[in-house]
Amino acid sequence: MKRIFFMAPLEMVFSFLLFLLMLSVSAVSAQETAGGQRFVYGLAQYEQKVVLEFASPEEAQAAELTKLEMPVGKTLAVSGRWDDSSGEHFFMSKTMAENGWKGTFFLNKCDENYVQKIVSQIIADGNSIGVHTLRHPHLEQVVPNRMFEEILGNRIDLECKTDLCASTFTFPFGLGRDTEASLTTAAEQGIALKRCGLLGGPETINMAERMGLKPEEFVSPYRFVADDRNPNLETFEKGWKNGIAQIEAGRSTVGPYMALGTHSWQRHTHKDGFERLSRILATQSGKNEIWYCTCNEFTAWRLNYVWAQVCGKKVDGNRAEFTIRRFEPQELGAVVDLGLKAVPTPKKAECACGKTLRVSEDGGFMLPNAAEQELPKRIDRIDNPANAPADQAAESAEFPGLRIGAQMDMEKNVLTVFIANESGKTLTDVKGQVRLPLKWKGGKPNWFVEKIESGSQVLLTLDPGEMETDARFGTYDLLIDVQCDFRLDGQTGRIHSTVTVAQPAP
Repeated sequence: MKRIFFMAPLEMVFSFLLFLLMLSVSAVSAQETAGGQRFVYGLAQYEQKVVLEFASPEEAQAAELTKLEMPVGKTLAVSGRWDDSSGEHFFMSKTMAENGWKGTFFLNKCDENYVQKIVSQIIADGNSIGVHTLRHPHLEQVVPNRMFEEILGNRIDLECKTDLCASTFTFPFGLGRDTEASLTTAAEQGIALKRCGLLGGPETINMAERMGLKPEEFVSPYRFVADDRNPNLETFEKGWKNGIAQIEAGRSTVGPYMALGTHSWQRHTHKDGFERLSRILATQSGKNEIWYCTCNEFTAWRLNYVWAQVCGKKVDGNRAEFTIRRFEPQELGAVVDLGLKAVPTPKKAECACGKTLRVSEDGGFMLPNAAEQELPKRIDRIDNPANAPADQAAESAEFPGLRIGAQMDMEKNVLTVFIANESGKTLTDVKGQVRLPLKWKGGKPNWFVEKIESGSQVLLTLDPGEMETDARFGTYDLLIDVQCDFRLDGQTGRIHSTVTVAQPAP
């Protein structure tokens, strides 16, 4: 088990001999930097170079570089979407893999046995996982603070048990309608998803609009079915054709993207349900123009398409070097290439590592992430269920020698984050996302510390912004997460440092 509870250290006197950095941080908006780290849309970006070689210096001087809405040679993205922590996901994963399909499995709680037997197969087949809440409630029937805990608690639990990033979400029972009896509104659910770092999910076409969000704040495709209980080709084809028609009519605000399915119930009616589904998937398999992707992958692709920038150009003879700003993969939950197109078509394209990139006849090419840009290898949590002092954080089980604690002072409205490094190694590129429940009006403050030497401590005091005064936000315990991503001994890691603030039950 990775759950680590706070406990008082044996002694703290030695800490006064260590380096202590005091830093006050507030929310960082788009296009701003914090401590040397660039955040856009609240997510960390990095810069990357690509060198293009042209037929002449004149072509190099005139060259322009733009982003591609779809990968080179692809005109449609298709994924699978399967909900709940079902043992049948094992067969769904195998069925999709047999036909070259991929998808995302949106899970509730899972134990070690489920991770070993089911999640391991899901990942081996090229799929990803997503968030589906802890207890599968109707979200409009729970108070805002519990709604937030259902979503964020599920994400933290899944990431720490699987060492996988969960960046997408599906609603239990779908997005409810706002009524006079609703305890939580659709708009509040949208805010919660954004704050929890959940960037999309295959609910229904243009789901963001229903939650009062912009398209890039929740990437949602056209979703269709083949009948979960009785898979049949007629239902599948009807949904496929309707999705294509809506995309061609310009209804999709996130590009040509569709997702199939909801549940892995194919054997409930027919013992050969998965064999039936396999034959159906085969009718749209192996097509070069289709990108068979996970929901996490397309969401990461789309956000890079929207937010990545070509921000600089240097010319040396017939070579032009372009600077690209793009999101760090751990922010998006998937490692995906960035599609670019050069005009005129270059003779050759190289990324900074010297790797030669394949260029299409019309100048399109796929730029991989820099080698050091990767997803966390390990993910841990350090919980503070009693809102104890932050410097009483226990040691991480996954990262020996690291302690990261958080405490919320409700009277002063200050969140304190404490980091102690006794690992014997330097902690670098430490960046944080503060995930706040809707008790606070603001978004999620970002922070960044470039380096923490072994034997040093850092104390951050964060301003969470103004609190809500409405009584609806004064019931149910507050769950706050300080998500810390970092590099230790050359590897990327993540620790969720949570704090719980007690409030009356509803």
